[in-house]
Amino acid sequence: MTVTCISTQVKMKISSDLIKEYEQQESGGSSKDDYLNYSQLEHKQNVEFALLEADPFEYWMVWGDPVGEGKKKPFRFLENPTSEDIDAELGANYTQGMAYQSLTEKRPPARCLTWPVYNWTDKKVQVLEVSHKSVINQFLKYGLNKKYARNILSWDFEITKIVSDRTRYELMIVPRDEDDHNEEAMDAAWNAVTKKGFDLKMLITGGDPFSPA
Repeated sequence: MTVTCISTQVKMKISSDLIKEYEQQESGGSSKDDYLNYSQLEHKQNVEFALLEADPFEYWMVWGDPVGEGKKKPFRFLENPTSEDIDAELGANYTQGMAYQSLTEKRPPARCLTWPVYNWTDKKVQVLEVSHKSVINQFLKYGLNKKYARNILSWDFEITKIVSDRTRYELMIVPRDEDDHNEEAMDAAWNAVTKKGFDLKMLITGGDPFSPA
């Protein structure tokens, strides 16, 4: 007796939302498009944005290097972590990264200021995470100036990358161009994000601020 086996291809059906969530977990959080990463700008390139909240979310960040293969990963702490805190959080799979041009000194925790912002170029809400001390100081300069502090959300910011012997970033505060910048579109985008539960505190646990659930 001859038995004929019929092979059929059955494809697993998975929702696009679940696939996106899995991919974000594998990459360590939000997608790249969810961040305004000013360090990726080209020389003399700038990006203009608006703060969506006046007060930054403050925390400390340590970069972990994978023990084996893999990518570097940020670990965030609500308070300046001790060496013991860092070792406990990084676990066995990551080690604290080394300082720039050093083979023996570990890279110290960096204080971060983070805001939800509206990127006027990409016309979308993004997370702006600032860990460069020079950029933090420039934000403080404007934030402590009474001229701007009274209505900081009504101004726009422009950050430019300058590459020379040492890369630097120049931050400027500029009046909002109401002809080019549609505040109604910005408000609608921000309302849509907040209705989904947007929460910057999710960064502390490696989660996605745009999908807190």
